[in-house]
Amino acid sequence: MPFDLSNKPVNLELAAPKHGGDLVYWQRKVGNEALNWLDLSSACNREPWPVPEVPTALWMVLPDQTELLEQAERYFGRRPNAIGAGSQHIIESLPPLLREGAGLTSQTVFVPRVGYQEHAFAWRKWGYEIVYYDALEELLTQHWAVAVVIQPNNPTGELASAGTLSQLIAHAEQQDASLVVDEAFIDATPELSVLKLQASDLSESLFIMRSVGKFFGLAGARVGFVFCASKWQVALNNLLGPWPVATPSLHLVSLALADTAWQSHALQNLTVRQTAFVERVMPKLNTIFDSQDSVRNALFTTWFLDSQAYAEHVFTMLHQVGVHTRLGDGWIRVALPALDEMDALNRALIRLLKTAGDQTQGYSRGELA
Repeated sequence: MPFDLSNKPVNLELAAPKHGGDLVYWQRKVGNEALNWLDLSSACNREPWPVPEVPTALWMVLPDQTELLEQAERYFGRRPNAIGAGSQHIIESLPPLLREGAGLTSQTVFVPRVGYQEHAFAWRKWGYEIVYYDALEELLTQHWAVAVVIQPNNPTGELASAGTLSQLIAHAEQQDASLVVDEAFIDATPELSVLKLQASDLSESLFIMRSVGKFFGLAGARVGFVFCASKWQVALNNLLGPWPVATPSLHLVSLALADTAWQSHALQNLTVRQTAFVERVMPKLNTIFDSQDSVRNALFTTWFLDSQAYAEHVFTMLHQVGVHTRLGDGWIRVALPALDEMDALNRALIRLLKTAGDQTQGYSRGELA
């Protein structure tokens, strides 16, 4: 029997989650000393797609998505069902979409305990009950209206196997539920995308989100894509509205998706930067964080620390040498620097290690070079 969400209160006054990429906030808070901080708080590519000059005429034309849809179909291997103002716009639209049109038999939404918190926030605003899970396998034994999978997870870096994802899709279908897969960080490993698992017609239970904010480094363009069954297309586009993305953004992202030479170079460049980061920077951060409990993604590394208090302390210490990171609940995420930022980061960490001896035990000065 369908669950009636219509009598569940909508709460649009909840306190919003905090985010990385908030350097301007810190510049306002601490003043000029933050103007030259190295901002590694956002996990967007620090060597982004090179944005060309935007033709002035584009600012005078209402948005038309046709060109971008065609380029997206070439890039993703499937035509998106809708384009929104980043993945966030789509995240916001799914709760009212399913509240009205899915005939849900439950109000329960499972989201990862550690992950992009806007997922839980969006569903909670619309009256759903949030349940947090720690391992993907838990979802296979539970009943839910919606389950959210972040593939790969930000900030934990966890990746679901193709077998687990296939099981989750089947489990969603069996209980007339919906599986939402956020693939904002999948572009560095596109072969792992859920899009590769599905035939030409997507399951009615499945919603897949992609964006250009991370790998392409175009978070400010505010462009995201959703792939779903055709039955949802009209309603979802109506929720997103007629012109969700500005004409210049549509134009620039079309060019970025068509730039296969840059994409190939960027993938190779990520490998080079990761090698330099692991060899030169990571040992110093292991010492500063007093932890080697870390996970690496193509675009970031996350350290899990012993306590929230220590995470906050180290976060502040890094500010003292001009490095801004992403502070979470007992973890710190560091974006992969650009190659030309690696030396500056290395020097900053050396300065910190030399002045924080009580937290650098066991770290020999010979390793500071």
